[in-house]
Amino acid sequence: MNQRWKRTLLPFLAAATIAVAGCGSNEKEANPSQSNRPEEKAQAPVEITVLAPTYGESTPSDIERIQKLNEKLNVKMNITFAPSNNYQDKLNAVLATNDLADITVVWDPSNHAWANAIAQGAFWDLTPYIKDYPNLSQIPESIYNVTAINGKLFGIPRVRPTDGHEAIIIRKDWLDKLGLPVPQTTEEFTEVLEAFTKNDPDNNGKADTYGIGASGSPIPQTYLLSMFNGPFGFAPMFGFVKDDSGRLTPRIASQETRDALSYWQAQYKAGYFAPDFPVMKGTQPFDLFIQNKVGMVITNINQVIGPPDWQTELRKSVPDAVVQAIELPAAADGKRYYEKASGSFGILMINKKVPEEKLKKILEVMDYTSTQEGFLLVASGIEGKDYEVPNPKLPLVTKPSEAAAALNSQHNQWIPGYFNKYLRAESGLWSDEMNDYSHQLVDSIEKQSVLDLSLGITSVTWNEQNADWSKKINDMIVNVIIGKNTVEDWDQLIRKLQSEPAWDKIVQEVNESYSSRNNQ
Repeated sequence: MNQRWKRTLLPFLAAATIAVAGCGSNEKEANPSQSNRPEEKAQAPVEITVLAPTYGESTPSDIERIQKLNEKLNVKMNITFAPSNNYQDKLNAVLATNDLADITVVWDPSNHAWANAIAQGAFWDLTPYIKDYPNLSQIPESIYNVTAINGKLFGIPRVRPTDGHEAIIIRKDWLDKLGLPVPQTTEEFTEVLEAFTKNDPDNNGKADTYGIGASGSPIPQTYLLSMFNGPFGFAPMFGFVKDDSGRLTPRIASQETRDALSYWQAQYKAGYFAPDFPVMKGTQPFDLFIQNKVGMVITNINQVIGPPDWQTELRKSVPDAVVQAIELPAAADGKRYYEKASGSFGILMINKKVPEEKLKKILEVMDYTSTQEGFLLVASGIEGKDYEVPNPKLPLVTKPSEAAAALNSQHNQWIPGYFNKYLRAESGLWSDEMNDYSHQLVDSIEKQSVLDLSLGITSVTWNEQNADWSKKINDMIVNVIIGKNTVEDWDQLIRKLQSEPAWDKIVQEVNESYSSRNNQ
């Protein structure tokens, strides 16, 4: 019982004790409604409703792990899951009808409709409360900064690592067979691309291998470009960078972006890309890697281990295969460029209709599920029953039971989670040496990665232009790389976009929102 309730109830309890002593058991029998006493009402579980996405079939809220959470925190969680493929539609519907849950998982609070709802006071401003919750306070400040709206926190971030998602996974055994060092520069990287394509690294006497596997889908495209000048994500206009005057300017108009397109166009023309780059999607480049067809891909560090376990799969046909994660090569200026992730996949927003006392209970739940213990309970279940920990040194790396695996993909969606900067660079199946190597890789990348300054920025005009402009930009990136369009065509597209009134409005809105967020 906390101090507030002690101050309230102790005088009452003292008086009740005296009354019972004076009246004996008859008083107890004459008052059958003792179940309605204030102290017992105060102990009733607080019911909390949640709307969250699911990547599988929905589960009820009374599964064992949630029951244990309820018992520990004296709550009753009532979680509604909506399929991820139409989750945004569900969000828009509940917002339009003002039928909000107590907690809503919101992927993009900068979306025009949600930004308006925030401005109209539909959600709690959590800024003054975070300091009172020790575990929420431990979430890196940089993550809160990115998720802040006009300098205020309208949600708790669903934390993710900020680094480790951009690395090269390479066939180290191919390097060794060809007598090549790990590429450190763009020139050395080009030499490896050529050797992996032309010098028969698999020793089968056929010209059937390629330097790199990549997809024409938007995210892999941006990884190719960000290697040359840093963040190139999906914030307004594909990222912003400060110019010499300190003003944010769109990265797509930079010389470095043009240089990146020229570089990759040359590599594609030379035949170093696996075929079908423009139409490949999802895991198809990874499949080619496992099939012993490509020597490099750009992806998460821990993709080495999968699932599936790339090295194990390769060794079924190539017993001496060695797969290793390495850093991106340095660009022409001698620097390595990485895109620092936001550290959050959406936020948990709290309905302003929730009373303040209930708000504090909700934050208590979030605070607990930000601990290692609370995160493992909700996201993984009961140790020994729902999951095992393959390596005691890595308690957050779990091996779920078959029955629990589907649940885990849902119940880690509605909690903040425990921040682990090495999440994309460790595995319970790796040796200690391999985990140490991967941790050091993340530490090195972390020192060099750059955050897109426009992440979390609201631009009404960008929201209006996003679908049309993004398609034009993405299509042109692919078409320039494959030689269907020239780099000069890219220049022409940028000039055309710059000539439209929306360009200046987007730049203005981004700069104003950035200044407001940073109290400048």
